[in-house]
Amino acid sequence: MLRYEIKKVFSKSKNRIAVIVLFVVLAITSILTINRVEYVDENGNSSVGISAARYLREAKNQWSGYLTADTLSKALEENRTINSSKEALSDDITEQNKAYAKKQGIAGIMDVIICAFSDYRDYNYYVTNQVSDDEVGTIYERRISTLKNWLESGEERFTQAEKDFMIQKYKELKTPFYYKYIDGWAALLQNISTFILVLALVIGFLVSGIFSDEFQTKADSIFFSARFGRSRGIFAKVGAGFYITTGFYLMFVFLYTFIVLFVLGADGASCPIQLDLWRSVYNITFLQAYLFIVLGGYIGTIFAATLAMLASAFTHSTPTAVIVPFIVLCVFPFLSRIITLPGLCSFFPDQLLEIYLDIKEAGLITLGSKVTTIATVIVPVYAVVCLIFQPILYRVYQKVEIK
Repeated sequence: MLRYEIKKVFSKSKNRIAVIVLFVVLAITSILTINRVEYVDENGNSSVGISAARYLREAKNQWSGYLTADTLSKALEENRTINSSKEALSDDITEQNKAYAKKQGIAGIMDVIICAFSDYRDYNYYVTNQVSDDEVGTIYERRISTLKNWLESGEERFTQAEKDFMIQKYKELKTPFYYKYIDGWAALLQNISTFILVLALVIGFLVSGIFSDEFQTKADSIFFSARFGRSRGIFAKVGAGFYITTGFYLMFVFLYTFIVLFVLGADGASCPIQLDLWRSVYNITFLQAYLFIVLGGYIGTIFAATLAMLASAFTHSTPTAVIVPFIVLCVFPFLSRIITLPGLCSFFPDQLLEIYLDIKEAGLITLGSKVTTIATVIVPVYAVVCLIFQPILYRVYQKVEIK
């Protein structure tokens, strides 16, 4: 019966078209993500794609290793030498691009130095001109002191417990950072939330008719009067919704990840996320950040799909059920911009698909005497809610009366 319910979903031409659209979105999103990584050759010409990623990886991995005071000082000296070259001092854009081409290997290191010596929410590109060799080795201490200065400035309102939490997380970060090419993971994480959103909406569309089809085709009396209609039949529908949601989510996330990392390279999975997101309070690697984002997206997709199926079971209307994921995942973010309860907005289900933003700029919450990030709370909470919804969905459809 489970196989029959799944086959019935994909027997509809509109659902097959939705799958085709999803493959098109996969291709477009993959190309846009791949094009985020750019390489400039010695002649000042820029390129993207497989070759660009390969050359950029070779350039950056020449500087791979721990960012100690010695390495930072060498990178700073290299940057000064390039900045004083005739290409860098030229007014010609092509000549300036030639100078930039020589910097690509140390670009990530210079980003770290710039972030360390800029104000908390600032990025002063020219600050490296003022940094001495003795100062550059203090980037990890400056990361903590810059945070403290910002917290004491009053620009943002935090409780003392929240301030202590952020400072403690900064202190717990393992240093020195290990540097190598991480651009493939950085590009992947920046775009994956958008792809997961589209994926969740399409999955919601696919499962929205599972519980309303019998009413649309006037076959409800046959279904509920069958021997196992109110038991195994309903269980098969619940199972079909779960398998379609899980199967499609895992398949398309895997395809997107595989395409991007195959082209751009998977180097740097174990590097700290702070190489790209300097202010993050999450002391995790790029791989751990990716898994956290994917997990949050999966829970959010399951939640939206389950609500769509509940709407389908309650209203017996497929169009109504289709709208539900859109409201949950698209309308809620819009409301979060105009609603006067920003704390409440942080717990909307759409935030499950925005874990990347929470890793970048963590939202904090106090539970009793413990401070933690919002993402670490909403993921398990919504996971439990999704589990609770499954038997509710079963019971709602089981109690349907035939008219």
